Amino acid sequence: MHRGPAVLLLLLLPGCLHSNFNLATRREEYTITSTEKEVSLGRTIAHRVTKELPVTADEPMQQKVRAIGERIVAVCDRKELVYTFTVIHDDEVNAFSLPGGYVYLNDGLIKKADSDDELAGVIAHEVAHITARHAVKRYESNLGMQLAQVAAIASRSRSAGGMGVAMQAAQLAYARQDELEADRLAVKYMKLAGFDPTAMLKFLQKLSALHSTRITYLPRGMTRPQYAMTHPYVPERIRAVKEALYGVADYIDYLNSPQ
Repeated sequence: MHRGPAVLLLLLLPGCLHSNFNLATRREEYTITSTEKEVSLGRTIAHRVTKELPVTADEPMQQKVRAIGERIVAVCDRKELVYTFTVIHDDEVNAFSLPGGYVYLNDGLIKKADSDDELAGVIAHEVAHITARHAVKRYESNLGMQLAQVAAIASRSRSAGGMGVAMQAAQLAYARQDELEADRLAVKYMKLAGFDPTAMLKFLQKLSALHSTRITYLPRGMTRPQYAMTHPYVPERIRAVKEALYGVADYIDYLNSPQ
């Protein structure tokens, strides 16, 4: 969480701030969202997801994803959660996770994976977002931004607009670090679970090619998420995975990754 929003939360919500050591990130973290609240929030969103998105009727595919997910969960850093893995019937290559242990994969993504190891890389990445509590941090940071903007407006500050732009820029950087951290954790979880972590590189390279050649035409104002869009920074992610695997990336990877 960024310091400005965190200070506001601390001032406006006394007695609600909790401190805990996150085993995934290896950092002491301060949060206003307990595990119980995180699970409740995730359950609420998951209910909406299953109402609005069609769950695939392919039970063998569901079972395969659950089996791979269970192997990842068995070695992950947050075992106090009950994880659920669900395949959505959608041709788009996409996957996402929710707070509290909910992981979703489109069957379009599953069909794009050439092996269980590639699929395990995607699942491990989504589980890593949950173990690192990235969605919870984003939720709290967004709440902090809203409080900061309210405070600026209340004081009739001329900097209210500039504050919003600065915070949005900070959020983008924060999201980038989340993606790279999730990839590094995914490599760790894949190794511990007995999967080939180099399969993550194969799938990321596949996504990079897909993103660079595919154009999706939709009515103005509508978006249809693809994995390379909801999980950006693919060149940086390839570099991060190589560093996690080999300790160093290729020279070209550093050239392709913005500093």
